[in-house]
Amino acid sequence: MVWLNGEARPLEGRPLREVLEELGVDLERVAVLLNEEAFPGRELPPHVLKEGDVVEVVSLMQGG
Repeated sequence: MVWLNGEARPLEGRPLREVLEELGVDLERVAVLLNEEAFPGRELPPHVLKEGDVVEVVSLMQGG
């Protein structure tokens, strides 16, 4: 299982970018933590998900 935003999902063997796009994630407006390493959504590494991966998608907010 892969942990995606705290939920276990059977996503092993799938590219991370493909999974997020299928879920409707706007990669221009998020940061992604992959196994505790942070990436801007548009700069995701070419990672194929494997057993035990932990992915957190965080929406970026503007404020003042």
